[in-house]
Amino acid sequence: MNIRNKVLFKTALLSISLVLTSASAISAVIPMMLNQLSGVSSSLIESVVTIPSFSMMLFVLLSGPISSRLGKKNTVLLGLSLVVIGGILPMLTTNITWILALRLVLGAGLGMFNSLAVSLISDFFEGDERAQLVGFQSAVQGLGSSLATFVAGQLALIDWQFAFLCYAITIPIALLFFLVIPEPERGEPTVSSTGTGHRSGGVSIPVLGLGAALFLFMTFIMIVYTKTGIMIAEKSMSNAGFLGTALTLFSLSTMIAGFLFGRIYKWFRNYAPFISSLLTATGFVLLWFAQNVTLVTVAMLIIGFSFALFIPYIFTILTKIVPKGSETLSISIAMVGSNLGAFASPYVIKLVGMLFGNETASFAFLVSAIVFMIAALICLGIAIREKGSKTQAAVHN
Repeated sequence: MNIRNKVLFKTALLSISLVLTSASAISAVIPMMLNQLSGVSSSLIESVVTIPSFSMMLFVLLSGPISSRLGKKNTVLLGLSLVVIGGILPMLTTNITWILALRLVLGAGLGMFNSLAVSLISDFFEGDERAQLVGFQSAVQGLGSSLATFVAGQLALIDWQFAFLCYAITIPIALLFFLVIPEPERGEPTVSSTGTGHRSGGVSIPVLGLGAALFLFMTFIMIVYTKTGIMIAEKSMSNAGFLGTALTLFSLSTMIAGFLFGRIYKWFRNYAPFISSLLTATGFVLLWFAQNVTLVTVAMLIIGFSFALFIPYIFTILTKIVPKGSETLSISIAMVGSNLGAFASPYVIKLVGMLFGNETASFAFLVSAIVFMIAALICLGIAIREKGSKTQAAVHN
């Protein structure tokens, strides 16, 4: 493969990651839908943003069996086709049931090639080149989310239904992938050291704990997407149309943090989740106090940056603690926790609001600030305890 073709090959391979985190791109239309779809509950309309996470969660688990039957290339193409159908067709209806059904189709498509976006890189590249492309893949996700959010926000200024056209970018991506990427050769099944041909290891309690942590984290982080527009309307802020741009900046801040994660982790190690949780709590306090879109944007930048530090930390720890042979299953469980939290977010937040007799968006931000402050204290305690354990071990040695 010459360098020109190699650049095209890498571009086609990475391009599918542009849409992987685009499910929340249409967040800016939530206030518009609330105004136009009378009689539909706010939590149901907020689910338009979060419900793809439910089907994505299921198809992350099913993508392995599907790709073993269809092949990886065909599985990716099928997933991209579902993204086109479930992403664009909601613009043709105002029926909330049809919109939610199509958003489930979108999530199924995204889940189908979520893990393949990384494994395909491992199929075609190795060594430093593979590591470099995996880093690029994460950055491309952030870039794609930012672009989709910006385009959706601009289209929503014409009509909220037009925002769903942002998923049209999937069509040229699918065409490029179809024309350039071949089906990778299938490797032999991995055999364990016992020679039985079965993978060893299982899912440990810490893995389930990390999955639960991701569930809680995503439950309360998703209100940035579902409640910010509602809060701006509640407080009658001027320049409400800037929300689409603010969400784009939120996505860009997550991308920047992703690039910097390696260096930040090297500096702070086990204190990284404490810093992330503390920054997130600070961002939510600013959202709670905010009286103008400028402060809202600053708060979202802080939350977006800290959000992108927590998730890779969890997966970094996960890859260190899982038993050999159970990495894929453990990562899938963590992804299930993350997607389930995103899906459940509107209903959990609504339940908390009902329990306290305050269902405003501002109160939801206050609750999230408290949750992340408690999380910061817990993470600090864990980090101090682990540092003490390492010191004692060093003394004994």
